[in-house]
Formats: sequence, structure tokens, C-alpha cells
Amino acid sequence: MEGIVLLKLIAHNDRPQRTKDITDIEHIIKSYFELYDDDIYMKHFEILELYDTNDTDYIQLVCARLIGRKIKIMLSDSPELTKRVTTILYKRETARWQAMLHGMKDEINYNAN
Repeated sequence: MEGIVLLKLIAHNDRPQRTKDITDIEHIIKSYFELYDDDIYMKHFEILELYDTNDTDYIQLVCARLIGRKIKIMLSDSPELTKRVTTILYKRETARWQAMLHGMKDEINYNAN
């Protein structure tokens, strides 16, 4: 899933008129918890404590942050692509996109993933 998000981020950046890419990313973020709740609870529980549970986007923020962390791992051997993706996310100011950006900036324990 994280690879699809990554590809769609880049595709949308290259061709902003492709609004379907953004819609697809939002759908993945909304569906992510149902698909990966065990992974979140077992390996990434600390992310659940980073956001206010009263926030209506709480689960999506948690999921976006984890997606960002996993994208960071995927791009660990490509500093240029990492910079490109963080720049793309930095330009999008909504909370979910910023959560993904924060995930990319998190210090990651590679053994936990």
C-alpha cells in the first residue's frame, strides 16, 4: 500500500490535473487501519499516542503517519527521491498529509518493521 501511495504522490506531482491520484491516496489512508490494525497495535502502538483521540481524523492521522514511516524505509537508499517526496508533502498543508510528512521525519527502529 505504501508503494502505491508513493507512486501516486509522484504521479500527481508530475501531472497535477490527475486528481484521481489524490482521491486514491485519501481512500488508502481511510482504509489503512482496517487492513493493518494488527501491525499498528503490535509494532507501532506509540503512534496511537501522538494524536488526540477526540480528533475526528484520529485514525487517519495515525495511518498517514505510519504510511510516511514506511515510505521513509522504502526510500532509505535514495536521498534524492526522499527529498522530492518530502517536498511534495510539505506543500500540502492538510493534517493527514502533514502526518505523513512527520512520519517520514520520525526516527525509525528498522528492526520493528
